[in-house]
Amino acid sequence: MPSRRYRLLALAMAALAIATLFVLPLLAARIVRGALEAGGAADRTAYADGASPWSWRFRGADDIVAGKVFGDGTLKVEKVGLIVLPTRSGRGEIGFPLTRQADLRRLNLLRLDAASQGGDFGLVVRPTLADPLVRADIPGLAGPVRLDQLAWRDATGQPVPAPTRAAMLRLAFTLPPASTLALRGAGLARAGGALPENGIPIPAGLTAEELLRWRDRQRDLDPLVTLGVAPAAAAPWAPWIAPATYLALLAVGMVVTRRRKDHPGPLTDLANAALSLAGPAWFIAGMQLGPRPAAHALMMFAGGVGYAIYLAWIRALPRWHWRGGWAMSGWPLLAIPVALAIATAAGHAPVWPPTPRILLYLGWALFQQWLMLAVVAGLLARALPRPMAVLLTAIAFALLHTPNGLLMQLCFVAELGWAWWYLHQRALLPVALAHAASAVIMQACMAGGVLRSLEVSARFLS
Repeated sequence: MPSRRYRLLALAMAALAIATLFVLPLLAARIVRGALEAGGAADRTAYADGASPWSWRFRGADDIVAGKVFGDGTLKVEKVGLIVLPTRSGRGEIGFPLTRQADLRRLNLLRLDAASQGGDFGLVVRPTLADPLVRADIPGLAGPVRLDQLAWRDATGQPVPAPTRAAMLRLAFTLPPASTLALRGAGLARAGGALPENGIPIPAGLTAEELLRWRDRQRDLDPLVTLGVAPAAAAPWAPWIAPATYLALLAVGMVVTRRRKDHPGPLTDLANAALSLAGPAWFIAGMQLGPRPAAHALMMFAGGVGYAIYLAWIRALPRWHWRGGWAMSGWPLLAIPVALAIATAAGHAPVWPPTPRILLYLGWALFQQWLMLAVVAGLLARALPRPMAVLLTAIAFALLHTPNGLLMQLCFVAELGWAWWYLHQRALLPVALAHAASAVIMQACMAGGVLRSLEVSARFLS
Protein backbone atom coordinates (compact mmCIF):
# COMPACT_ATOMS: atom_id res chain seq x y z
CA MET A 1 0.00 0.00 0.00
CA PRO A 2 1.55 3.36 -0.99
CA SER A 3 2.27 5.70 1.87
CA ARG A 4 0.30 8.92 2.38
CA ARG A 5 3.35 10.95 1.34
CA TYR A 6 3.66 8.96 -1.90
CA ARG A 7 -0.04 9.45 -2.69
CA LEU A 8 0.25 13.20 -2.14
CA LEU A 9 3.31 13.33 -4.38
CA ALA A 10 1.44 11.39 -7.09
CA LEU A 11 -1.48 13.86 -6.87
CA ALA A 12 0.90 16.80 -7.09
CA MET A 13 2.57 15.31 -10.18
CA ALA A 14 -0.87 14.70 -11.74
CA ALA A 15 -1.75 18.36 -11.18
CA LEU A 16 1.56 19.43 -12.72
CA ALA A 17 0.91 17.12 -15.68
CA ILE A 18 -2.42 18.82 -16.33
CA ALA A 19 -0.77 22.24 -16.11
CA THR A 20 2.02 21.09 -18.45
CA LEU A 21 -0.55 19.99 -21.01
CA PHE A 22 -1.70 23.62 -21.28
CA VAL A 23 1.80 25.11 -21.14
CA LEU A 24 3.21 23.07 -24.03
CA PRO A 25 1.25 24.93 -26.78
CA LEU A 26 2.37 28.24 -25.28
CA LEU A 27 5.98 27.08 -25.42
CA ALA A 28 5.52 25.91 -29.03
CA ALA A 29 4.05 29.29 -30.03
CA ARG A 30 6.89 31.15 -28.35
CA ILE A 31 9.50 29.09 -30.19
CA VAL A 32 7.76 29.50 -33.56
CA ARG A 33 7.48 33.23 -32.95
CA GLY A 34 11.21 33.39 -32.24
CA ALA A 35 11.95 31.39 -35.39
CA LEU A 36 9.84 33.77 -37.49
CA GLU A 37 11.67 36.74 -35.96
CA ALA A 38 15.06 35.15 -36.70
CA GLY A 39 14.00 34.27 -40.24
CA GLY A 40 12.79 37.82 -40.85
CA ALA A 41 16.09 39.25 -39.62
CA ALA A 42 18.04 36.88 -41.91
CA ASP A 43 15.87 37.90 -44.88
CA ARG A 44 16.48 41.60 -44.23
CA THR A 45 20.21 40.98 -44.00
CA ALA A 46 20.15 39.13 -47.34
CA TYR A 47 18.29 41.98 -49.04
CA ALA A 48 20.65 44.56 -47.58
CA ASP A 49 23.61 42.57 -48.96
CA GLY A 50 22.15 42.64 -52.47
CA ALA A 51 21.01 39.00 -52.38
CA SER A 52 17.75 37.36 -51.28
CA PRO A 53 16.43 34.36 -49.33
CA TRP A 54 16.23 32.56 -52.69
CA SER A 55 19.93 31.75 -52.86
CA TRP A 56 21.44 28.30 -53.22
CA ARG A 57 24.86 26.67 -52.84
CA PHE A 58 25.05 23.29 -54.56
CA ARG A 59 27.22 20.91 -52.55
CA GLY A 60 25.20 17.69 -52.76
CA ALA A 61 22.28 16.03 -54.49
CA ASP A 62 19.93 17.14 -51.70
CA ASP A 63 20.52 20.76 -52.72
CA ILE A 64 18.40 20.39 -55.88
CA VAL A 65 14.78 19.33 -56.31
CA ALA A 66 14.34 15.54 -56.04
CA GLY A 67 18.13 15.13 -55.81
CA LYS A 68 18.40 14.33 -59.52
CA VAL A 69 18.43 15.70 -63.06
CA PHE A 70 15.09 15.70 -64.86
CA GLY A 71 15.65 14.36 -68.38
CA ASP A 72 18.74 13.03 -70.12
CA GLY A 73 21.55 13.64 -67.70
CA THR A 74 23.26 12.13 -64.69
CA LEU A 75 24.50 13.89 -61.59
CA LYS A 76 27.89 13.66 -59.91
CA VAL A 77 28.93 15.36 -56.69
CA GLU A 78 32.43 16.79 -56.60
CA LYS A 79 34.30 19.31 -54.48
CA VAL A 80 33.60 22.09 -56.97
CA GLY A 81 29.86 21.46 -56.83
CA LEU A 82 27.41 19.43 -58.89
CA ILE A 83 28.51 18.02 -62.25
CA VAL A 84 25.90 17.13 -64.87
CA LEU A 85 26.89 14.58 -67.52
CA PRO A 86 24.67 14.38 -70.64
CA THR A 87 23.05 11.12 -71.76
CA ARG A 88 21.18 10.32 -74.97
CA SER A 89 19.72 13.67 -76.19
CA GLY A 90 21.63 15.70 -73.59
CA ARG A 91 18.45 17.60 -72.71
CA GLY A 92 17.43 18.03 -69.11
CA GLU A 93 16.43 20.33 -66.29
CA ILE A 94 17.67 21.03 -62.77
CA GLY A 95 15.18 22.27 -60.19
CA PHE A 96 16.08 25.01 -57.72
CA PRO A 97 14.33 24.39 -54.35
CA LEU A 98 11.66 27.02 -53.61
CA THR A 99 10.34 26.72 -50.09
CA ARG A 100 7.96 29.58 -50.89
CA GLN A 101 6.82 31.54 -53.90
CA ALA A 102 9.37 34.03 -55.28
CA ASP A 103 8.57 37.51 -56.61
CA LEU A 104 10.21 37.75 -60.05
CA ARG A 105 8.95 41.27 -60.61
CA ARG A 106 11.21 42.72 -57.93
CA LEU A 107 13.77 39.91 -57.80
CA ASN A 108 14.34 40.20 -61.52
CA LEU A 109 17.99 39.17 -61.62
CA LEU A 110 19.23 35.57 -61.64
CA ARG A 111 22.88 35.01 -60.75
CA LEU A 112 24.39 31.71 -61.79
CA ASP A 113 27.68 30.31 -60.55
CA ALA A 114 28.05 27.71 -63.27
CA ALA A 115 30.23 26.74 -66.22
CA SER A 116 30.04 24.50 -69.26
CA GLN A 117 32.18 23.75 -72.29
CA GLY A 118 29.18 24.36 -74.56
CA GLY A 119 25.47 23.87 -74.90
CA ASP A 120 22.23 25.83 -74.81
CA PHE A 121 20.50 26.96 -71.64
CA GLY A 122 17.16 28.34 -70.56
CA LEU A 123 14.81 28.81 -67.64
CA VAL A 124 11.53 27.06 -66.88
CA VAL A 125 9.08 28.76 -64.53
CA ARG A 126 5.70 27.82 -63.14
CA PRO A 127 4.15 30.96 -61.52
CA THR A 128 1.94 28.84 -59.26
CA LEU A 129 1.81 25.07 -58.98
CA ALA A 130 -1.52 25.15 -60.86
CA ASP A 131 -0.25 27.33 -63.74
CA PRO A 132 1.25 26.09 -67.02
CA LEU A 133 4.99 26.22 -67.59
CA VAL A 134 6.64 29.15 -69.35
CA ARG A 135 10.14 29.05 -70.82
CA ALA A 136 12.86 31.42 -71.96
CA ASP A 137 16.33 30.95 -73.44
CA ILE A 138 19.24 32.63 -71.68
CA PRO A 139 22.36 33.88 -73.47
CA GLY A 140 24.77 31.82 -71.36
CA LEU A 141 26.04 31.13 -67.86
CA ALA A 142 28.71 33.83 -67.63
CA GLY A 143 26.78 36.85 -66.37
CA PRO A 144 23.63 37.75 -64.41
CA VAL A 145 20.37 37.17 -66.26
CA ARG A 146 17.69 39.87 -66.36
CA LEU A 147 14.48 37.89 -66.11
CA ASP A 148 12.24 40.74 -67.24
CA GLN A 149 14.21 41.14 -70.47
CA LEU A 150 13.99 37.53 -71.66
CA ALA A 151 11.66 36.33 -74.42
CA TRP A 152 9.20 34.10 -72.56
CA ARG A 153 7.04 31.54 -74.35
CA ASP A 154 4.38 29.04 -73.38
CA ALA A 155 4.27 25.31 -74.18
CA THR A 156 3.03 26.04 -77.72
CA GLY A 157 5.82 28.53 -78.43
CA GLN A 158 3.59 31.59 -78.26
CA PRO A 159 5.05 34.74 -76.62
CA VAL A 160 3.81 35.46 -73.10
CA PRO A 161 4.57 38.22 -70.58
CA ALA A 162 7.45 37.68 -68.19
CA PRO A 163 6.27 35.77 -65.10
CA THR A 164 5.91 37.90 -61.99
CA ARG A 165 6.09 35.00 -59.52
CA ALA A 166 7.64 31.55 -59.37
CA ALA A 167 6.50 28.49 -57.46
CA MET A 168 8.85 26.35 -59.57
CA LEU A 169 12.16 27.39 -61.12
CA ARG A 170 14.41 25.17 -63.21
CA LEU A 171 17.55 25.58 -65.27
CA ALA A 172 17.09 23.85 -68.63
CA PHE A 173 20.07 22.63 -70.64
CA THR A 174 20.98 20.90 -73.86
CA LEU A 175 24.55 19.61 -73.65
CA PRO A 176 26.60 18.20 -76.51
CA PRO A 177 28.24 14.78 -76.03
CA ALA A 178 31.39 14.66 -73.87
CA SER A 179 30.64 18.05 -72.31
CA THR A 180 29.67 18.74 -68.70
CA LEU A 181 27.80 21.35 -66.70
CA ALA A 182 29.34 22.42 -63.38
CA LEU A 183 26.83 24.05 -61.06
CA ARG A 184 28.09 25.69 -57.87
CA GLY A 185 25.41 28.19 -56.90
CA ALA A 186 22.49 30.38 -57.97
CA GLY A 187 20.36 33.12 -56.53
CA LEU A 188 17.67 35.69 -57.21
CA ALA A 189 18.43 39.35 -56.55
CA ARG A 190 17.19 42.83 -57.34
CA ALA A 191 18.44 44.57 -60.47
CA GLY A 192 17.72 47.88 -58.75
CA GLY A 193 14.92 49.59 -56.90
CA ALA A 194 14.13 50.05 -53.24
CA LEU A 195 14.76 47.46 -50.58
CA PRO A 196 11.72 45.60 -49.22
CA GLU A 197 10.03 47.43 -46.38
CA ASN A 198 10.96 46.78 -42.77
CA GLY A 199 9.44 43.79 -41.02
CA ILE A 200 5.81 43.72 -39.99
CA PRO A 201 5.00 42.97 -36.34
CA ILE A 202 4.02 39.40 -35.49
CA PRO A 203 0.60 39.26 -33.77
CA ALA A 204 0.40 38.02 -30.19
CA GLY A 205 -1.86 35.35 -28.78
CA LEU A 206 -1.67 32.88 -31.69
CA THR A 207 -0.80 29.20 -31.45
CA ALA A 208 2.17 27.77 -33.35
CA GLU A 209 -0.12 26.52 -36.13
CA GLU A 210 -1.98 29.84 -36.31
CA LEU A 211 1.30 31.74 -36.53
CA LEU A 212 2.37 29.66 -39.53
CA ARG A 213 -1.00 30.16 -41.23
CA TRP A 214 -0.65 33.92 -40.64
CA ARG A 215 2.88 33.83 -42.09
CA ASP A 216 1.65 31.98 -45.17
CA ARG A 217 -1.12 34.56 -45.75
CA GLN A 218 1.39 37.41 -45.53
CA ARG A 219 3.67 35.71 -48.03
CA ASP A 220 0.76 35.09 -50.40
CA LEU A 221 0.13 38.83 -50.39
CA ASP A 222 3.80 39.78 -50.71
CA PRO A 223 6.50 37.11 -51.15
CA LEU A 224 9.18 39.60 -50.09
CA VAL A 225 7.56 40.47 -46.78
CA THR A 226 9.82 40.12 -43.74
CA LEU A 227 8.40 39.29 -40.34
CA GLY A 228 9.20 40.76 -36.96
CA VAL A 229 11.58 43.49 -35.99
CA ALA A 230 14.42 41.44 -34.48
CA PRO A 231 17.99 42.64 -35.17
CA ALA A 232 20.46 40.70 -37.28
CA ALA A 233 21.96 37.45 -36.01
CA ALA A 234 24.81 37.32 -33.52
CA ALA A 235 28.49 36.98 -34.42
CA PRO A 236 29.44 33.85 -36.40
CA TRP A 237 31.31 32.36 -33.46
CA ALA A 238 28.43 32.79 -30.97
CA PRO A 239 26.63 29.50 -31.88
CA TRP A 240 29.76 27.55 -30.89
CA ILE A 241 29.64 28.67 -27.24
CA ALA A 242 26.91 26.20 -26.25
CA PRO A 243 28.50 23.16 -27.98
CA ALA A 244 31.93 23.93 -26.52
CA THR A 245 30.49 24.23 -23.01
CA TYR A 246 28.38 21.11 -23.50
CA LEU A 247 31.30 18.99 -24.69
CA ALA A 248 33.34 20.11 -21.70
CA LEU A 249 30.52 19.07 -19.35
CA LEU A 250 30.24 15.72 -21.14
CA ALA A 251 33.96 15.12 -20.62
CA VAL A 252 33.65 15.88 -16.91
CA GLY A 253 30.57 13.66 -16.69
CA MET A 254 32.39 10.74 -18.30
CA VAL A 255 35.23 10.95 -15.81
CA VAL A 256 32.95 11.29 -12.77
CA THR A 257 30.59 8.52 -13.89
CA ARG A 258 33.46 6.13 -14.55
CA ARG A 259 34.74 6.64 -11.02
CA ARG A 260 31.29 6.31 -9.41
CA LYS A 261 29.83 3.62 -11.68
CA ASP A 262 29.18 1.13 -8.88
CA HIS A 263 27.71 3.73 -6.48
CA PRO A 264 26.50 6.65 -8.62
CA GLY A 265 24.19 8.41 -6.17
CA PRO A 266 21.14 10.55 -7.02
CA LEU A 267 23.10 13.62 -8.14
CA THR A 268 25.20 11.62 -10.59
CA ASP A 269 22.08 9.96 -12.05
CA LEU A 270 20.31 13.31 -12.42
CA ALA A 271 23.36 14.85 -14.06
CA ASN A 272 23.72 11.92 -16.46
CA ALA A 273 20.04 12.08 -17.43
CA ALA A 274 20.34 15.82 -18.08
CA LEU A 275 23.57 15.47 -20.08
CA SER A 276 22.16 12.67 -22.24
CA LEU A 277 19.02 14.66 -23.01
CA ALA A 278 20.40 18.19 -23.32
CA GLY A 279 22.06 17.78 -26.72
CA PRO A 280 19.14 16.19 -28.60
CA ALA A 281 16.61 18.50 -26.91
CA TRP A 282 18.68 21.58 -27.79
CA PHE A 283 19.06 20.33 -31.37
CA ILE A 284 15.30 19.95 -31.86
CA ALA A 285 13.80 22.60 -29.57
CA GLY A 286 16.48 25.03 -30.73
CA MET A 287 15.11 24.72 -34.30
CA GLN A 288 18.32 23.21 -35.65
CA LEU A 289 16.83 20.16 -37.41
CA GLY A 290 16.41 21.48 -40.94
CA PRO A 291 17.38 20.54 -44.48
CA ARG A 292 21.08 21.15 -43.75
CA PRO A 293 21.82 21.31 -40.00
CA ALA A 294 24.78 23.42 -38.93
CA ALA A 295 27.94 21.69 -37.69
CA HIS A 296 27.60 23.08 -34.16
CA ALA A 297 24.02 21.76 -33.97
CA LEU A 298 25.01 18.28 -35.11
CA MET A 299 27.77 18.36 -32.52
CA MET A 300 25.21 18.94 -29.76
CA PHE A 301 22.97 16.09 -30.96
CA ALA A 302 25.85 13.66 -31.45
CA GLY A 303 27.35 14.61 -28.09
CA GLY A 304 24.17 13.74 -26.18
CA VAL A 305 23.58 10.48 -28.04
CA GLY A 306 27.24 9.53 -27.72
CA TYR A 307 27.13 10.19 -23.99
CA ALA A 308 24.05 7.95 -23.61
CA ILE A 309 25.83 5.20 -25.56
CA TYR A 310 28.86 5.64 -23.30
CA LEU A 311 26.66 5.16 -20.22
CA ALA A 312 25.29 1.95 -21.71
CA TRP A 313 28.78 0.75 -22.65
CA ILE A 314 30.17 1.12 -19.12
CA ARG A 315 26.94 -0.37 -17.70
CA ALA A 316 26.01 2.75 -15.80
CA LEU A 317 22.33 2.46 -16.78
CA PRO A 318 19.67 0.53 -14.86
CA ARG A 319 18.91 -2.89 -16.30
CA TRP A 320 16.27 -3.20 -19.02
CA HIS A 321 15.28 -5.74 -21.67
CA TRP A 322 13.63 -5.75 -25.06
CA ARG A 323 10.52 -7.88 -24.73
CA GLY A 324 9.50 -8.68 -21.20
CA GLY A 325 6.41 -10.71 -20.43
CA TRP A 326 3.91 -10.60 -23.29
CA ALA A 327 1.06 -10.90 -20.80
CA MET A 328 1.64 -7.27 -19.80
CA SER A 329 2.64 -5.94 -23.23
CA GLY A 330 -0.91 -5.08 -24.21
CA TRP A 331 -0.97 -2.00 -22.00
CA PRO A 332 1.39 0.21 -24.05
CA LEU A 333 -0.19 -1.15 -27.26
CA LEU A 334 -3.50 0.42 -26.18
CA ALA A 335 -2.12 3.59 -27.75
CA ILE A 336 -2.88 2.05 -31.17
CA PRO A 337 -6.68 1.80 -30.78
CA VAL A 338 -6.65 5.21 -29.11
CA ALA A 339 -4.82 6.65 -32.13
CA LEU A 340 -7.33 4.95 -34.44
CA ALA A 341 -10.23 6.43 -32.46
CA ILE A 342 -8.75 9.92 -32.64
CA ALA A 343 -8.10 9.52 -36.36
CA THR A 344 -11.67 8.31 -36.93
CA ALA A 345 -13.16 11.22 -35.00
CA ALA A 346 -10.89 14.04 -36.23
CA GLY A 347 -8.92 12.70 -39.17
CA HIS A 348 -9.32 12.32 -42.92
CA ALA A 349 -9.28 9.39 -45.34
CA PRO A 350 -6.01 7.50 -44.81
CA VAL A 351 -3.05 8.12 -47.08
CA TRP A 352 -0.62 5.46 -45.92
CA PRO A 353 3.10 6.24 -46.10
CA PRO A 354 5.33 3.94 -48.17
CA THR A 355 6.97 0.94 -46.53
CA PRO A 356 10.45 2.53 -46.23
CA ARG A 357 8.94 5.43 -44.30
CA ILE A 358 7.08 3.04 -42.00
CA LEU A 359 10.36 1.25 -41.28
CA LEU A 360 11.95 4.64 -40.64
CA TYR A 361 9.22 5.39 -38.08
CA LEU A 362 9.97 2.09 -36.34
CA GLY A 363 13.71 2.75 -36.20
CA TRP A 364 13.22 6.32 -34.99
CA ALA A 365 10.71 5.13 -32.37
CA LEU A 366 13.17 2.52 -31.08
CA PHE A 367 15.89 5.15 -30.79
CA GLN A 368 13.67 7.73 -29.10
CA GLN A 369 12.24 5.29 -26.58
CA TRP A 370 15.66 3.86 -25.80
CA LEU A 371 16.89 7.38 -25.06
CA MET A 372 13.75 8.40 -23.17
CA LEU A 373 13.05 5.22 -21.21
CA ALA A 374 16.19 3.08 -20.95
CA VAL A 375 18.41 6.12 -20.37
CA VAL A 376 16.49 9.15 -19.07
CA ALA A 377 13.58 7.46 -17.26
CA GLY A 378 15.80 4.73 -15.83
CA LEU A 379 18.26 7.25 -14.39
CA LEU A 380 15.52 9.57 -13.10
CA ALA A 381 13.67 6.69 -11.41
CA ARG A 382 16.86 5.72 -9.59
CA ALA A 383 17.25 9.26 -8.24
CA LEU A 384 13.65 10.46 -7.78
CA PRO A 385 10.25 9.08 -6.76
CA ARG A 386 8.59 7.29 -9.65
CA PRO A 387 5.74 9.81 -10.25
CA MET A 388 8.29 12.61 -10.62
CA ALA A 389 10.45 10.51 -12.96
CA VAL A 390 7.42 9.72 -15.13
CA LEU A 391 6.41 13.39 -15.41
CA LEU A 392 9.93 14.59 -16.26
CA THR A 393 10.32 11.84 -18.87
CA ALA A 394 7.04 12.79 -20.52
CA ILE A 395 8.06 16.47 -20.60
CA ALA A 396 11.40 15.49 -22.17
CA PHE A 397 9.62 13.40 -24.81
CA ALA A 398 7.32 16.31 -25.64
CA LEU A 399 10.32 18.62 -26.06
CA LEU A 400 11.70 16.25 -28.71
CA HIS A 401 8.62 17.20 -30.80
CA THR A 402 8.99 20.96 -30.45
CA PRO A 403 7.42 23.20 -31.80
CA ASN A 404 4.56 21.07 -33.17
CA GLY A 405 2.15 22.13 -30.43
CA LEU A 406 -0.62 19.56 -30.84
CA LEU A 407 1.86 16.76 -31.46
CA MET A 408 3.73 17.78 -28.30
CA GLN A 409 0.52 17.39 -26.30
CA LEU A 410 -0.25 13.99 -27.82
CA CYS A 411 3.28 12.75 -27.18
CA PHE A 412 3.25 14.08 -23.62
CA VAL A 413 0.06 12.18 -22.75
CA ALA A 414 1.27 9.00 -24.46
CA GLU A 415 4.64 9.06 -22.74
CA LEU A 416 3.03 9.50 -19.33
CA GLY A 417 1.44 6.08 -19.81
CA TRP A 418 4.40 4.50 -21.56
CA ALA A 419 6.94 5.69 -18.97
CA TRP A 420 4.75 4.51 -16.08
CA TRP A 421 4.40 1.06 -17.67
CA TYR A 422 8.10 0.89 -18.57
CA LEU A 423 9.27 1.65 -15.06
CA HIS A 424 7.19 -1.31 -13.85
CA GLN A 425 8.17 -3.76 -16.61
CA ARG A 426 11.53 -2.42 -17.97
CA ALA A 427 10.66 -3.69 -21.47
CA LEU A 428 11.31 -1.42 -24.45
CA LEU A 429 9.97 -3.14 -27.58
CA PRO A 430 6.20 -2.95 -26.81
CA VAL A 431 6.48 0.81 -26.26
CA ALA A 432 8.50 1.31 -29.45
CA LEU A 433 5.97 -0.70 -31.47
CA ALA A 434 3.08 1.31 -30.03
CA HIS A 435 4.96 4.54 -30.73
CA ALA A 436 5.71 3.62 -34.35
CA ALA A 437 2.20 2.32 -35.10
CA SER A 438 0.58 5.41 -33.60
CA ALA A 439 2.88 7.66 -35.64
CA VAL A 440 1.96 5.84 -38.86
CA ILE A 441 -1.76 6.23 -38.10
CA MET A 442 -1.35 9.93 -37.32
CA GLN A 443 0.67 10.48 -40.50
CA ALA A 444 -1.86 8.63 -42.64
CA CYS A 445 -5.07 10.04 -41.16
CA MET A 446 -4.32 13.39 -39.50
CA ALA A 447 -1.28 15.04 -41.13
CA GLY A 448 -2.39 17.95 -43.30
CA GLY A 449 -5.65 18.17 -41.36
CA VAL A 450 -5.95 18.51 -37.60
CA LEU A 451 -2.18 18.08 -37.44
CA ARG A 452 -0.29 20.42 -39.71
CA SER A 453 2.32 17.67 -40.07
CA LEU A 454 4.37 15.25 -37.99
CA GLU A 455 7.50 17.31 -38.58
CA VAL A 456 9.44 18.84 -35.71
CA SER A 457 12.05 21.56 -35.20
CA ALA A 458 12.77 23.75 -38.25
CA ARG A 459 11.09 21.19 -40.52
CA PHE A 460 7.76 22.10 -38.93
CA LEU A 461 8.02 25.62 -40.37
CA SER A 462 7.94 24.45 -44.00
